[in-house]
Amino acid sequence: MASHDVLFEHVEKLECDACGAPLVDEDDGGYGIAGNGAYLWKRGDRICLESAPLCASCASAIGMAALARWEIEEEEG
Repeated sequence: MASHDVLFEHVEKLECDACGAPLVDEDDGGYGIAGNGAYLWKRGDRICLESAPLCASCASAIGMAALARWEIEEEEG
């Protein structure tokens, strides 16, 4: 059972961490699937892993760039 308080809840809109485009919750029926990136950083003895939301185009571009760099490293030895 819900009350009228649900109507006044603050909903935080998610944005792509790379380009700032708003992320939609619903699937548009296409091939655009939003992704997540990760920031890994260390400060002193503390190691942190943070998740970063990405839109479909940025997730694809970052993933393909990583694969291309990996391929370059493999060719160089």
